[in-house]
Amino acid sequence: MKSIICSLTIICFLTATTEKSFAQNYLSLFGDTSTTWAIVLHGYCDAVCPETVSVTGDTTISANTYKIISGLPGFVREDTVQGKAWFYDTYNNSEYLVMDLTLNLGDTFNIYNSSNVANPFLVDSIYYASIKKHVRLNAWTNMCSLEEPITFIEGSGTTASFSYQRKLNGNSVASSMLCHHKNGIKVVGNILFGDSCSFDCSIGIAEFNSNKNIVNIFPNPTIDELTIETKNIFSNNPILTIYNAFGERIISQKLINVLTTINTSNLYNGVYFLVVSDNISKKHQRFIKE
Repeated sequence: MKSIICSLTIICFLTATTEKSFAQNYLSLFGDTSTTWAIVLHGYCDAVCPETVSVTGDTTISANTYKIISGLPGFVREDTVQGKAWFYDTYNNSEYLVMDLTLNLGDTFNIYNSSNVANPFLVDSIYYASIKKHVRLNAWTNMCSLEEPITFIEGSGTTASFSYQRKLNGNSVASSMLCHHKNGIKVVGNILFGDSCSFDCSIGIAEFNSNKNIVNIFPNPTIDELTIETKNIFSNNPILTIYNAFGERIISQKLINVLTTINTSNLYNGVYFLVVSDNISKKHQRFIKE
């Protein structure tokens, strides 16, 4: 009888040990010594300015410990075991889930509009980049006409920053995370603004999308070829850069003609982001490869 009990004890111990060994926490949003994000809190065409927000301390609300982040209208807490983060909205005295890395393809995630009505959005992609898990929704960060899928990024937050709940308009929100630094090291950049962590407020989105500097692309969706038409920017040595949905640079070349055609037959099917930049402004377009 003792031998049976002993065997059962050993089995239980090994099972518990095995389960523990396979339990793996997600990366924390916060650094050991410092944590900052460069964000656009309100990305409207006539009011776009990036700002840097940083963790300055802790606070407790309803027995939950939150990080105080200067410049945000609320506080952030995380659970690294579940891979979740919440934002406590001080304007409405409510907490909202803003990141969930445990979601699977086809699951839904709720984003709230200004009337506090939940709208479910599908998870359309899950992938790893730089060994970090990314969960992408079929909802968007939209700033004037610039768009980027809302994506949860392990160890950094979301491409829509933290205070995007109750800002939903259609299928998009008007806020964005430009960059994330932990312990003084940049760990995440952005596609929307060509990986810039800041830009001149006097230029902003309106200048990026002004009619003076025009970039058209066609056909969109494309199969084998994509033509880029550019106007009024050739005195500034423009450069064409194309990123895939993972933020990886696929193509980079100088533009020397008003019309430029590139071969897209070797690209994987999916969404791509095109940036035409010079030393004054940047123009962004999104296209689909079929």
